[in-house]
Amino acid sequence: MLNLSVRSLEVFVAVAESGSFVAAADRLGITQPSVSDHIRSLEARSRTQLVERRRGRAGLLTEAGLALLAHARALLSHASDLSDDLSRRSQSASQQVVLACQPAVASLLLPPCLAGFARDHPAADLATLAVDTDAVVQHLLKGTADVGCLLAPEALPSLPSNVIGHETFVIVAAPTHPLAGRAAVPPCEVARHQFVRATHRLGFGPQMNAMLASAGIADAPVVARATESAVVRAMAMAGVGMLCTLSRAVEREVASGLLTVIRMTGEPMQMELRLAHTPSRRPGDMALRLMRHVSAHFATPSLEQAPSPAHEFR
Repeated sequence: MLNLSVRSLEVFVAVAESGSFVAAADRLGITQPSVSDHIRSLEARSRTQLVERRRGRAGLLTEAGLALLAHARALLSHASDLSDDLSRRSQSASQQVVLACQPAVASLLLPPCLAGFARDHPAADLATLAVDTDAVVQHLLKGTADVGCLLAPEALPSLPSNVIGHETFVIVAAPTHPLAGRAAVPPCEVARHQFVRATHRLGFGPQMNAMLASAGIADAPVVARATESAVVRAMAMAGVGMLCTLSRAVEREVASGLLTVIRMTGEPMQMELRLAHTPSRRPGDMALRLMRHVSAHFATPSLEQAPSPAHEFR
């Protein structure tokens, strides 16, 4: 059975109906490279070409693409009905709150916070969705999630959000790496060495690339990739290459000496931790309680903007 995401099918149908990747990007309000990523993912999963690329001309669907189009439209119709039904149920269940967040946020940043919330609010029906960045945004825009918590380099278009913290990213390597132990390494020198990379889900990869480029590390050679973060860390510990990751993700390995932090010159690499809510309706009581709890847990001294009534967590 093919594992096809609803979002990728939406992008595929937009390409088919609008006639080009650029037009589909404009229609969906995303970037053209993101459209390309979705189509490549569909073709990789189906192991067949779906769209003929013709430079300077509109793309045409292949025979396989035409077959997929009919099924995609039917699946999207069913998904829309399901989404509407879940949204209605979510609105009617006053104790239910759906939180969407990225996998790294769910596994590394939120567990103690959510455990505390569940303890303090035993009547709450909390559902946590660990999904890629694009899916977090889509869940919030469609109203199938009440609250979102995600790492982002800047404000989220179309989504009410506040900065509740900042998370530091580090570059780590095996203790035997040539740069290990040096007090201050220029980013340009770091960029000449090989990296291992996580194959980030849609949305987060470009954010990582932008952060590295801003730090002075652009187009560094990548020697290996993996979808599982544990595999990527193991490759870094084995000396295959350096790894850029959340500082929290490698605390144990660094403390035990299995990995060492490469001390770069310049400002620390950081992303904002943002708390958002769906703009399709005013947050319910339990969603507001969750937002207050998460904000207090990360204890940001001041928000980047004065909260409007929709943002108010008190």
